[in-house]
Amino acid sequence: MSFLASVASTFTDVLLPILLLVALGALVQRSHPLDIGTLSKLQIYLFVPTFLFVRVSESSLTWEQIAGVAGAVLAAKALLGVPLWALLRRRRVGPSTLSVFVLSAVVFNAGNFGIPLAERAFGKPGGAVQALIVMMSNLTLWVIGYPLMAALAGQGRGALAGYLRLPTLYVVFAAFAVRGSGLSLPDPLAYTLHLVADGLVPLALVTLGAQLAQNARWPRWRVVTPLLVAKLLILPALMAGVVFGFGLWPWPGAMLITAAAAPTAINTLLMTLEQKGDAELAADCVFWTTLFSALTVTLVLALVKALGGGP
Repeated sequence: MSFLASVASTFTDVLLPILLLVALGALVQRSHPLDIGTLSKLQIYLFVPTFLFVRVSESSLTWEQIAGVAGAVLAAKALLGVPLWALLRRRRVGPSTLSVFVLSAVVFNAGNFGIPLAERAFGKPGGAVQALIVMMSNLTLWVIGYPLMAALAGQGRGALAGYLRLPTLYVVFAAFAVRGSGLSLPDPLAYTLHLVADGLVPLALVTLGAQLAQNARWPRWRVVTPLLVAKLLILPALMAGVVFGFGLWPWPGAMLITAAAAPTAINTLLMTLEQKGDAELAADCVFWTTLFSALTVTLVLALVKALGGGP
């Protein structure tokens, strides 16, 4: 099969089902507005933690690979975020635009978009790696990213405390404990957890579509275009370098590179709204990176698979 045929097949088999569910969510939002706050809370407090617990506790990744995933996520973000911050400061970009730009460039959508992408592209092994990426992405967003936004409104302590009240971090630690001990959960509990975990993908994509439907507008291309290049092209390239440097190829490196090509996380918009920052720019970054990622994720995933990446 030629590479172009592989690209077309990847889009049809992997990206198109995801985009169709996103589109359905947007259509429902336009005709019958959904309570996005409730949908988001269902994900944050029930579906995502359950998914993380199931995939991490049942993962076949070695402890060395788990450490490699965490280190690779941090390294790729630092390699892009630090130079971007320095460059924008040197050009005297305002703090509101600077913070939104840097966060939008380095924080990829590990949940709403990334989890369905991982499972569709690589099955449950992809979901297991993505679960770790979700944890690291959320942790760095609030522990490192929030202080950037604190320059605008200075409420960092409250935000960090709020993050520590979320179940994500503790659930992953519990999953590590179950995995390390080799315990088997009672069948009724295991069945319930799997049922909830399997429901995350449609809920996440419908919610993403509903969120995007609220933020569709013509953006400030002068700002958004460089962001698209940094987020959708440069970050995956940097992640590829980190993956090979850390010896994580072909697995879990293939998933890390694919995840890095995902769009900007909706959490950057929520954080910006809380800090009264440039919410319009944040919304534009989320919307347009999601739109263009249909092309870039397809290309990255096809290239990764052509080079033999996968579990």
